[in-house]
Formats: sequence, C-alpha cells, structure tokens
Amino acid sequence: RQQFSFPSIFIYGHTSSGKTYVMQTLLTTLQLPHVFVNCVEYFTSRLLLEEILIQLQSCSSDPAQTSPVHCDTLNDFVRLFKQAVASRELQDQTLYIVSNFILVSYRAEQLREMEANILPAFLRLQELTDRNVTVILLSEIVWELFRPSVGCFEPFTMYFPDYSIGHLQKILSQNHPSEYSADFYAAYINILLGVFYMVCRDLKELRHLAALNFAKYCEPVVRGEANERDTRKLWKNIEPHLKKAMQTVYLREVS
Repeated sequence: RQQFSFPSIFIYGHTSSGKTYVMQTLLTTLQLPHVFVNCVEYFTSRLLLEEILIQLQSCSSDPAQTSPVHCDTLNDFVRLFKQAVASRELQDQTLYIVSNFILVSYRAEQLREMEANILPAFLRLQELTDRNVTVILLSEIVWELFRPSVGCFEPFTMYFPDYSIGHLQKILSQNHPSEYSADFYAAYINILLGVFYMVCRDLKELRHLAALNFAKYCEPVVRGEANERDTRKLWKNIEPHLKKAMQTVYLREVS
C-alpha cells in the first residue's frame, strides 16, 4: 500500500466480460481504500467530483462524520481531495478511484460534454494532488476514442477478452436448481449456448435466457414423458421456443 502505483489504468472490453466485478472483488478482498463512481449516473463534472469527495469522506471509521460537499471547479476538487486524504490518514496508502466511464458507446457524448480538463486531470491526478492515488477507468470503448488532443497522460491499458464458450458453460452451469442434477442443467446450458452463442456473448442476457426457458425444457420430465438423459426429446420440445427467443434477444419480449 505504501508504494506508488501507476497514476492511471484504462481497462476496456465488451459488456459482461468481468471488468467491474474483478475490480470490486480485488479491491474489497485486499481491503484497499477505493471509490467507485459511475459517469453515466453522475453526468456533469460537478456531480462527479462531489461524489468522489463524498465517498472519500465515508472511508473514515465513522461514516456519520460525513458532511455536504460543494465543489464548483477542478481547483476546488484538488484542494478538497488533499484535505480529505490527509484527514482520513490515507496519504501513505494508495487510494484507488475506479470510474465506469462509458457503459455503452452511444453515451460517449456524455463524457465529452464535460469540461475539457476533466479527463486529463483524472489521468494525472497523482501529480496534481501529490498524493498516492491511482485512477482506474472502465470502458467498453478503446482508448483511442477517448484520448484528448492536449494535456494527456497515457494510462496503462489492459484488455479484458470476451468469455469463451467454455467459460460461459462453467459460469452458467453454477446456477442449476437444487431439484435437478448438475449434469442435467449443464446439458441444458450446452443446448442454450449452441443456439445463442453466435449472436449473444453477454453473460447477463444469457443468464436471463437460461432462466426464462428452463421450465419449458423440463416439461417432458415433469410430465413423465422423458427422463433427464433423454436429450433428443428434450431438444425437440425446447427447439421452437429457443428459435422464438432468438428473434427477440436483448428485446425482452418473450417472457
């Protein structure tokens, strides 16, 4: 914790590739002081800077001591940030600010509508505050689409690849209902991925589709017309429903 970290890290990859989950788990497990902010929710520079300062205050042992924060300019933010770090005795530890900059690409204009100095300031916040702070930016967009024209410190970039079909099979199979065997549910997930993997790699959407169609897959077993190993009958029963769901992936019309 006492060693200086890289000033800024840019992590990018498609949706549901584990970026946010990995960072939250890592920082929580290691009990590192950190702040999580969402730049879509806090869509102006003032809201964003004030939210960082408010969360920084709550890092204290007594959250009741938090007070309202007013931050109008970047200079105010740097001054209040240094005061907050000093008052919380964090100046000798690396503080991590994790920012979900853009969740989907069409919201990129939201960040660009902020003052032009916000992103460059975040990238070199360690230098501006003279504090041990690392800014981590999570995005679905490559860094080249974010790079400011002037005053930019290049972050360390890291790519999160999509889950492979084997990874998705393992993750989704963990959610099997207790009344059915793990092998039976794994066979169902294998059928589901065989249909949807080429058009949808989103883990959240695949989990939704798995929960939505599992009851229909089990109907022959419930009626006593087939057993758990009779995959041919089970497939014939579920095939038309999966084809119908294929036409409305992401639209949530089949429910």
